[in-house]
Amino acid sequence: MYLGPIVYAIIPLMLLLLAKKGMHLELLLGFFFILILSDSRLPSLQFAVTVKNIYLLFIALVTFNEMRNQSTIIPFYKYFIAFFCVAIVTILFNPDMSLSFQKTLSYILFFIFVPNYIFIVFKKYGFMLFKSLVYFIGLLLILGLVLNITNPEITNLVGRFRGLLGNPNGLGLFTFLFILLFFTLNEHFPNLFSRNEKIVIYGISFFCLLKCGARASLISTVLFLFFYRFYKMSPIVGVVIFIIVLLLYQLISDNLVNIIVSLGLGEQFRVETLETGSGRVIAWKFAWDEIQHNFFFGKGFSYNEYLFRKNYDYLSRLGHEGMAHNSYLTIWLDTGFVGLLLFLVGLVSIFLKAAKRSRLSIPVLYAVLFSNYYESWITASLNPFTIQLVFILTIIFIYDFKTNVVIDLNETPKIDEAILN
Repeated sequence: MYLGPIVYAIIPLMLLLLAKKGMHLELLLGFFFILILSDSRLPSLQFAVTVKNIYLLFIALVTFNEMRNQSTIIPFYKYFIAFFCVAIVTILFNPDMSLSFQKTLSYILFFIFVPNYIFIVFKKYGFMLFKSLVYFIGLLLILGLVLNITNPEITNLVGRFRGLLGNPNGLGLFTFLFILLFFTLNEHFPNLFSRNEKIVIYGISFFCLLKCGARASLISTVLFLFFYRFYKMSPIVGVVIFIIVLLLYQLISDNLVNIIVSLGLGEQFRVETLETGSGRVIAWKFAWDEIQHNFFFGKGFSYNEYLFRKNYDYLSRLGHEGMAHNSYLTIWLDTGFVGLLLFLVGLVSIFLKAAKRSRLSIPVLYAVLFSNYYESWITASLNPFTIQLVFILTIIFIYDFKTNVVIDLNETPKIDEAILN
């Protein structure tokens, strides 16, 4: 059943009603849910692809109205102003300027308003925001597992578990970021969740991560836990270990199959496709060849999609179906080397700023940078992945974990000392 026309009429009315009643938490969770639905491949849920743009505009309007009455603003967008300028200019060279403009606008609106809307919801609901978010994601993961038993054709794709997401790698990425989010909350608010809640949520998350067989997300999670352990001992030790791993990267890559098989993880890592990276090597070579034509300045947001769709038959014959599967190559194609450099400077600057408040910031940065080498998730704003990273960074930005103080608030939520431990 196609629900599009009905949903287009109902959702705007629901948004207005929720906003009028001041139900900001419900609005935020609803936005997150729409982003998850938009990742689905089910025809009946394709309406979410359009609705999420309407939802973002509504969130932006509500946030703009609220921001006029508060002194504290989450300044993520300031770190990307130069990148945004390059992205706007490159729209002029895009084969589909209207689509490129839409994606650029949504990216800018997302980074300006969504972090601040999260902040607004936190001011009103305090820690209930975080608990509700974790319960919500946990229930979605459980629902995916239940449906895999009762109706596996909905939750499987080419023999792999994908849950409620569009594909198995998407579920892996979603779960990886949720683990980072949940770990961040537990590290800084040890008593926010009970011991049993932690066991259940971590158990479900890691089970889904293993079941979907997303290698990059599993490795990203392990890297995060590994680097955090050393970084917690000493930031210097953490950086030294990171450099050592980089130096040993080629040695590990050459013997990766043997290492994985010896650990008994051959099935989870699908060792038979490791050499080609499930077609990623083909995509990376194609993207790199195309980059040479527009090295310093690209052709605007969505240009990578245009290229890969235009050459779908050619790439399919080589063994790849999909996009670039690499955020850095994707940004390079869209905005050129200049855009990529400005984006990375902005992203790293945010994490360095956050590192002044939390020792988790740098380990999260390591894992995020690695993850984006294999998936192009941070290059899009309206997906169920980027918003989780924004949640993590917003949590760190709005709260100084060294002093247990919410930054510059006139109306600070009441903080339970037991939660802060």
